[in-house]
Amino acid sequence: MEFKQDLGWKACYDEEREIYTAETSWRGAYHLYEINKETYDKLGAECENASRLIHEGRCLFEADDDYYTMPYYIAHDNDYATIAPWADAKRRADAMEEYFRKKEEEEAARKAKNNKLIQMASLYKAVLDADRAPIVVCAWGHEIVYMNPAACEKYAKWGGVSLIGKSLLDCHNEESQKKISDVLNWFMLSHDNNIVYTFRNDKENKDVYMVALRNDEGALIGYYEKHEYRDHETMKMYDIK
Repeated sequence: MEFKQDLGWKACYDEEREIYTAETSWRGAYHLYEINKETYDKLGAECENASRLIHEGRCLFEADDDYYTMPYYIAHDNDYATIAPWADAKRRADAMEEYFRKKEEEEAARKAKNNKLIQMASLYKAVLDADRAPIVVCAWGHEIVYMNPAACEKYAKWGGVSLIGKSLLDCHNEESQKKISDVLNWFMLSHDNNIVYTFRNDKENKDVYMVALRNDEGALIGYYEKHEYRDHETMKMYDIK
């Protein structure tokens, strides 16, 4: 095979098959053409219009991976790799196929993870809903995002379920607001700072805590109020008859 090339293009003459081909490449845009002898003869280091001349031929393959658009390739002739086995087209096509395969796998994994999280969220919510102790969950900025039925009932005279979406700080006096903010700041100091004993209610025989909520990376994403009652259970064990 005989080759000619310069900046942005390369051409080939296959003597055995009498085939002339050429490729152009510039900033991610790639094209492979079948050209004729006349065009091939005009190509050279002094040719100022090499790309334009090449693009007058029959396009076999084109691709683009300039990072500004979604990568793609188009095989205008499915035999492009046989016609021009020397060209970079096949490698580009294989690379893009691998790219798309990985993207599909990543998307499938993402959807599977999201579906699992949705399923887990439903289970977690069911656990919280069934708890007989009040549970109030707040986002990092103090917004109340969840109250279980026990909490809605306990805080009914202050608004109950209508408190969801409001700031927890609005439900407390200035002194309590400062204590809540101080605890939140302490949570942010270390991943190991996760629970603070905040209140003892002798009348209800319970202790109250603020508990940090963290994501998989340990970052603080919120907190919740945890009530632990100290009374002995009055139900009979395994009373399911």
